[in-house]
Amino acid sequence: MPIILFTAVFLLLFNSPSQAEPALRMATLEYPPYSSAHLRNGGSIVELTRRAFAVQGHEVQIDFLPWARVRADLHTGNYQGALALWPKEVREERLIASRPLFYSELGLFVRRGDLLRFSTLSQLAGEKLGIVRGYGYPQHILDAGLVLEEAVDDISNLRKLQAGRFNLVLLEHRVGEHLIANDPQLRGQLAWQGAVLERIPLLVGFVPRKTGQPDWARIYEQGLRQLHASGEYTRILRRHNY
Repeated sequence: MPIILFTAVFLLLFNSPSQAEPALRMATLEYPPYSSAHLRNGGSIVELTRRAFAVQGHEVQIDFLPWARVRADLHTGNYQGALALWPKEVREERLIASRPLFYSELGLFVRRGDLLRFSTLSQLAGEKLGIVRGYGYPQHILDAGLVLEEAVDDISNLRKLQAGRFNLVLLEHRVGEHLIANDPQLRGQLAWQGAVLERIPLLVGFVPRKTGQPDWARIYEQGLRQLHASGEYTRILRRHNY
C-alpha cells in the first residue's frame, strides 16, 4: 500500500467520531416498570434516558446489574452514571442529580387478607421487614424499630413474603404491583397495604465530570428539555401507561 494511502486510512480510523468521542456507559437495575431488560425499550426511565442523549447526538450503553454491583461499579470508572436513583443514593455516591423523572410511593406489601392498621410505623416495632441490600431507604423508616431482613432484589423479598418468611416488604408501589402481576406464583397472593410512607423522586445520577470528558449531566438536561419541547417526553410516558 502506498505510504500516502496508508497514512490517510490511519488518520481516518483514529480521528473518526466513534474513536474520538468517549463512550457513554450507564448502569441500572431491574426496577420495573422504570427499568428492566425484559420491558419494551428497557422501561420508562431507560427509554427517556436513551432518547435524551440521542437527540443530543450521543449513544448510551445501559447495563442491567444487581443493585449492589451498580453502586460498586460507579467507582471503577466503567460507568458515567446510574439510574433510577433515590436522592439518598445520589448523595451517598456523590453523584450529580438530574431533575426528578418520576416520584416513587414507598410503602408496605403484605399477604392478601393480612392488611395491617397502624398510624405510625413504631406500632409495628418487632415485625420483620423485607428490604433490599444497598437501597437508599429513608432513615426514619429504618429506625422505626422493625427487624430488617435484607435480600438482593425486590422479587426475592416478595417471594419470601408469600412463603411466610416475614409479614412485610418495603417497596415502591408501582414496582411491587408490576412484579406481582407478572409472577404467576405471586399474582393474587400479595397486596399493597395502602399507606404511603414516603414519596421519593426518581433521578439519574452522574459521576462528576473529569478533565477532558463531556459534561454528561448538562447534555442529559438539554436532551430532556428538547424531549419536552417536542412532545416526545409525553409520548414516551403514554407508551408506558403514565
